Amino acid sequence: MPTAVLIGAGPGLGIAMARRFGRGGYKIALVSRNPDRHHDALRELAGLGIEAAAFAADVRDTAGLGAALDEIERNFGGIDFVYYGPSPHNMTETQKSIDQITGADVEASMAMVHPAADVVARTLPGMLARKRGAFLFTSAISAVLPVPELGAMTVPAAAARSYAVTLNAALAKQGVFAGVLLIGGLINGSDIQTAMSSSGQSDDAYLLDPDRIADTAWDLVAKGKTPEALILPGRKGLGLTMLLTIRLLRVMKRSARSRSTR
Repeated sequence: MPTAVLIGAGPGLGIAMARRFGRGGYKIALVSRNPDRHHDALRELAGLGIEAAAFAADVRDTAGLGAALDEIERNFGGIDFVYYGPSPHNMTETQKSIDQITGADVEASMAMVHPAADVVARTLPGMLARKRGAFLFTSAISAVLPVPELGAMTVPAAAARSYAVTLNAALAKQGVFAGVLLIGGLINGSDIQTAMSSSGQSDDAYLLDPDRIADTAWDLVAKGKTPEALILPGRKGLGLTMLLTIRLLRVMKRSARSRSTR
């Protein structure tokens, strides 16, 4: 039975991914800074007949993350699928617009991107030896559409996407897949959505169903035809597309008014 490692396995998308890949025949290793938070998830997975365990690791601790991956291999055997989706620590804080950031802001925002390469370096050799395996990363819609309000977070979003699709190009003929989910909203039940909701910042128009995302992730990995999927709220993503279009039209109107008054 293959093993799926879910890094940054939170209560929203993480548990949904565990259910989906568990149903697909994978043993599940949940990895987060605090594995004690996974008691309910482990009970749920056990009730579904899915073999699962939780492991402690902070992705910013290279040695600790490597030790966790080694422990997973000792317990479950070779790692066949890695989902890398840790949440940035400061996403619930007020973001500065892209025109207000500094180099220090960008450097801090990249903290969760660098470890992705460490995870790949640690697990890829085994996948190549077995001639099978997959990696799936998360990024944000700002990797492909301009969202100035996200400020420095647009930089790691673009970096994560570029890394994933380029890695896939390098591995495509070696039996290993790499892909990325471009998230265009708030994942319902996630830590970030819960925090924003409690502070009155969450907008239902941007909510995403984690189980629907997990189904998309499964299809992306199983088919291996394209390295990326754009995840948008609403029917076929029309919700966010309309909101972004309205925002763009407003910016264009303000610009036109400004030119007419010069």
